[in-house]
Amino acid sequence: MRSELKHEAPEGFITLIREGMGKREISLNQLAERAGVSPAFLSRILNRQRGLPSDKTIVRLAEVLDIEPVELLLIEAGRIPEAFKATLSRPQIPALLRATGKLSETDMQKLIKMAQAFALKYAKGKPK
Repeated sequence: MRSELKHEAPEGFITLIREGMGKREISLNQLAERAGVSPAFLSRILNRQRGLPSDKTIVRLAEVLDIEPVELLLIEAGRIPEAFKATLSRPQIPALLRATGKLSETDMQKLIKMAQAFALKYAKGKPK
């Protein structure tokens, strides 16, 4: 009987890596070499025989596989990207996330564009 690893790679993480390898047409050995890890290390992660790697390694894997945004692989690993921590700690964010949970893909894209426009105004010093 296999013992459960404390930080075993979630299915979404493994799927993203395998899909990325397929799209890029690279082998596990090539991915490992380009990401700076051993093939055995990567194989054990993908076969759930080892826990998740560091955030830095996850980002390198995402970069090699052209996963966009690279934070997506961190999120699939159950990690909070460092760049998101300050924003996620704001008390309004859980309410915002709950409110967007049932939006259609089209409405979500509209909301993203609106948020980007507000952020651009704020960055230029013209918040309304």
